[in-house]
Amino acid sequence: YWVMFELICREYFRFWSLANGNAIFQLEGPMKMKQPWSQDRELLQRWKEGKTGMPLVDANMREMLHTGFMSNRGRQNVASYL
Repeated sequence: YWVMFELICREYFRFWSLANGNAIFQLEGPMKMKQPWSQDRELLQRWKEGKTGMPLVDANMREMLHTGFMSNRGRQNVASYL
């Protein structure tokens, strides 16, 4: 089951990227949606130090800070927080 799911996802994103071209690498994406960006340096520093107040994010960021390692799922979680 899991291998099939991963293959389907791979193929979906492969064709999606072919259909949208370089737009997927632009700030507004292929849908041309403007998103408000925060320039709060203190918030970014708290994220780096694992002090956001979100236990899942903080645990992953502290693990990386102390060990230099973070799991793939952890990377997805902390990136989603941003």
